[in-house]
Amino acid sequence: MSAGETPSAEQPSSGSSRLPDPSTPDSQAPSAPGDQDLPWKATAERRDLWGPKQTALEGTVRGPASREVSAPRPSWLVRLGAPVVLGGLAGLATLLVVLGTGLGGPVLALGAAAGVGVLALGGVGAAVNRPRRAAEERPVIDASAPDGTREVLERILAANRTTSGTVEQLRPQAAAAPAMQVLDDVDSLLTRIDALVRAEQLQELRPSAGEVSMLEGIATRYVPDLVDAAADIIGFLRTFAGSAREEALANLASIDRQLDVLGEGVERIESDLVGGVSHSLEVHSEFLRRRFADQHLDPIIDV
Repeated sequence: MSAGETPSAEQPSSGSSRLPDPSTPDSQAPSAPGDQDLPWKATAERRDLWGPKQTALEGTVRGPASREVSAPRPSWLVRLGAPVVLGGLAGLATLLVVLGTGLGGPVLALGAAAGVGVLALGGVGAAVNRPRRAAEERPVIDASAPDGTREVLERILAANRTTSGTVEQLRPQAAAAPAMQVLDDVDSLLTRIDALVRAEQLQELRPSAGEVSMLEGIATRYVPDLVDAAADIIGFLRTFAGSAREEALANLASIDRQLDVLGEGVERIESDLVGGVSHSLEVHSEFLRRRFADQHLDPIIDV
């Protein structure tokens, strides 16, 4: 077995075969791709044969505005109570000093106390409630990443931003539940791709590595193509009715299933990174083609 081949591509040595028997007349009839189950279906058990069984990458992707990645702010009791208490104490101290030393009468003492109290309240309030600078985050792409890999990963991130913007523009038009499901699944897939780009294991690979190339293909071609197709269907749904609408909804469901297959491809890349193994681009592409065939899908993307 060569390094580029995988154990799951071999025909099982035991058990009943699902291949047609050439000795029977019915087996000679041609069949379209996907009409029968493949002999090496990529079930969960079979997918374990692609590489070491490992746990998923740990960590959570959060937006820059999330509280989890920002500097902690004091509670509202501190932000409101501290200025009031300190301002009041400053005013009271001023009142006692003016009256105790005879520097002025009660009216002057009250005025001075009020002025000092307001100044103290404002100063403390500004200090406590000043905008907090967010904690410095690790760059998305580490400086140690090879230049070629950095360029590919930057293209992936740029494509994800573009696709995410398209999804947000489509949401107001997506009244049907299947349309919203497709857009939600696209967002979920983009989040997983962004998380992989941040992984040090991926950034250490060469730009020609199968994992890097496949992730680029998914982010820059496959997902955008599916989103463009979904956008056309979502536009049609506003005017279609009857059987035409049902056909459009079925096409949306097909797009959603194709997104699920791409998600399996991303999951496999993640497993490779965790397990420290690498496969060629052709092996990753064959994995997607088999999964499309397993689910009897006719993908609109050219893998």
